[in-house]
Amino acid sequence: MRKVLEKIILHESIKKMIAFLKENKKTTLALLAFFIFADIFFVKGSLDIVIFSILLLYVFFLKIFKINSKLTFSLCLGLLSIMSVDYFFTGASISTEKAAVWFILFLVVGVIQGWKE
Repeated sequence: MRKVLEKIILHESIKKMIAFLKENKKTTLALLAFFIFADIFFVKGSLDIVIFSILLLYVFFLKIFKINSKLTFSLCLGLLSIMSVDYFFTGASISTEKAAVWFILFLVVGVIQGWKE
């Protein structure tokens, strides 16, 4: 099983993709933040597959970019700010609840990440 995984990781196209992502780190993280923002404010329903796929993608980026927990907690602070402002203007709306869900999920990721550091 380990040899198969090593072959997949060492595949040339995977190496090129990881190198491309490393070269465009800021753009990639900004795009991920945009997806979270779009999910909070523009998507009416809530799909767990979307939430957990974006969260899994962030965890994948943690490994590739070697992101420390400070950046994750900064994202949490931004989500908390969005949630607070949204609650102030709209009350307990769907977008406020979505921001709270994102905040809690990234807070858990940040705590686990800080614990591993």
